[in-house]
Amino acid sequence: MAQWRCNVRISWRTQIVSLLAHGALILLILISPWPEGYGPLWLVLLTLVVFECIRSQKRIATRQGELRVLSAPRHVVWDGQEWRVIGRPWMPRFGILFTLEPLDGQKRRRLWLASDCMSKADWRQLRQWLSFPPEDDSEAP
Repeated sequence: MAQWRCNVRISWRTQIVSLLAHGALILLILISPWPEGYGPLWLVLLTLVVFECIRSQKRIATRQGELRVLSAPRHVVWDGQEWRVIGRPWMPRFGILFTLEPLDGQKRRRLWLASDCMSKADWRQLRQWLSFPPEDDSEAP
């Protein structure tokens, strides 16, 4: 049974930061003085950064959907799967970085939720849940 649920939207702020970072790297590659004969390396680096920018934007776009906090201590449902929150999430003002472990023992994943991906009320409730976990939680943060 879910204690709390929220519809997570695409974070426009995260997309802009990603675009600015990749854009700065592309600009640095373009304006750097390259010795003669390094044209192929320059082209490969530029191509890699452009494709990583596209991959990053796609990855950011997939971080949407329903997020549910379950009554089980530190368990959430994300991406149609139940996860256990590992450790204490990093919580600056503008986002939360979770380390999630699936209950079926597969690979851990990190989930970045920016503050602009949900309503302000939902954001406050999520931060409160993370700051003051349920008392029956055996793993004290």
